[in-house]
Amino acid sequence: MSDKIKSGKEVIEDFFAEIYNIPNADPKTLDSLVSLFSQGKFTEKSIQNALEERMQKELSKIEKGDD
Repeated sequence: MSDKIKSGKEVIEDFFAEIYNIPNADPKTLDSLVSLFSQGKFTEKSIQNALEERMQKELSKIEKGDD
C-alpha cells in the first residue's frame, strides 16, 4: 500500500475518471461537466452557463412533448 498523498490535481482527475459511475446522475449533465473540465473551462460561470443550457433544453423538450 502506498502512503503517497495525492495532489489536488490528481484528486480532481481521479474524480473525473470516475464521474460516470455516480448513481442516478444525468449522463448529459455529466457530459457537459467533463467537456468543460477537459477544455480547461471548468469555472463557476462556465458551469452555471452549461447547467442553465441543459435545463433550457430539457424544458423545451417538455414543452414540445418530446421525451
